[in-house]
Amino acid sequence: MDPEAYVSPRVEDLTKRADEVYDVAPGVSNSFSTWSALKLILHSASINMYTTVMSHQPIQDTYYIDALAGSGVSEYEDGEYFLGSALIACRAAKEPFSKMYFIEGDSDRCEALRQRLEYVFELSGFTRPSNYEVIHGDANEEIPEVTQNIYERSSFDDGFNYFTFIDNQGMDVEWDAIEELTPTPQGDLLVNLPIAQAVGRNVGTGAANRFYGTDTGSYTKLDSTRKQLRELYQRRLGGQGREVQTSTKVQADPGSYYYDLIYATRKIEGGNDYMEVIEYVKDMVEDMHSGNVDVILDVIRGNQSQLKQYLPDEAPEGNELMEEATESDTDQSSLSDY
Repeated sequence: MDPEAYVSPRVEDLTKRADEVYDVAPGVSNSFSTWSALKLILHSASINMYTTVMSHQPIQDTYYIDALAGSGVSEYEDGEYFLGSALIACRAAKEPFSKMYFIEGDSDRCEALRQRLEYVFELSGFTRPSNYEVIHGDANEEIPEVTQNIYERSSFDDGFNYFTFIDNQGMDVEWDAIEELTPTPQGDLLVNLPIAQAVGRNVGTGAANRFYGTDTGSYTKLDSTRKQLRELYQRRLGGQGREVQTSTKVQADPGSYYYDLIYATRKIEGGNDYMEVIEYVKDMVEDMHSGNVDVILDVIRGNQSQLKQYLPDEAPEGNELMEEATESDTDQSSLSDY
C-alpha cells in the first residue's frame, strides 16, 4: 500500500471536529505549538499500531493511561483548535480499550476533559472504550492507584497489556511512578523527555535525581550531555524490561531546543514488526521541524502535496500492519460495531 494512506489520517485527526469539541467546554484549553503537532502525529501512529497488533494477540484486556491528559483540546495562537492526546487516542485506536485512564492535575482542565469525552463518545469516528475514568490528581500519586486497579480487574491467565503516554513538559512524572508502571513486561510507554527545556538545567539536583531514579550529578554541562541524558533514561527503561526502543527528535526550531519522544516496549519472540512503522513515522517527524510553521499547519489542514515531500521514500517492513490499520472503518465507535 501507499504509506501516505496511513500517515494522512494521523495528521487529519489533529483537527477533525476540534472546534466543535472545544465548544463543549469553551474557555478551557491547553496551549498548542507546532512541535505539539509533531508529537501528536507520532502518538496517533503509536496508538494505532499498538491496538492493531493487540487485536491479534490472545489478550483479554488492554488499557490506555494518559498521565498528563490535559483538557482534550489545545488552542493555537490565532484561535485555531486541535485535539489533545486523550481524544487523539480515542480516534486512533483500531479497537476499543477495556478501560482508559486520564489523569490531569488542573481541576478546570479535568472537568473540561470529562465533558468532552462524554460528548465525543456519542459521535462517529471515536472509539469508545468499555470503561474510562477521568482522574483529578498528581500523576505521581495516581499512577500507583491506576496500576493497582488494572491488576485487580485483570486476569494474568487471560492476559492483559497497556499503553501509557507521558507528555512531560518538565520533570513531571518521576521514576518511582515509572517503576509502578513497569513491574511486569505487560505494557508499552511513549515518554516525552524534555532534556533541553527542563532536565538539563536541573542536572544533579534532587528533582533530576527523582526524575531519573538515580544520581545525575556527573552530568553537568547541557551542551555535552543531552545525548548522555537521553541514553541514561533509555538505559533505565531497558532495565525495566523495555529494551526495544525508538527515540524521535522533535525540534522546535533549527538549531534550537528539542524534545526526545521515546517509545519503549519489550522484546518479543518473532520480532517487533510494528516498530518499523513507528520508525517510518519518526523519520517523517524528524524531517518536519516546527520552525517551518506554515508548512506544518498546511499539512495539518490537509495539503497532501506538502505531506508527500516529508514521507520517507522506502515503505516500512511492517507495511502489512499499515495496510490493516488503514482498512479499519474510522466511523466505528464501539466493540459491537466491529
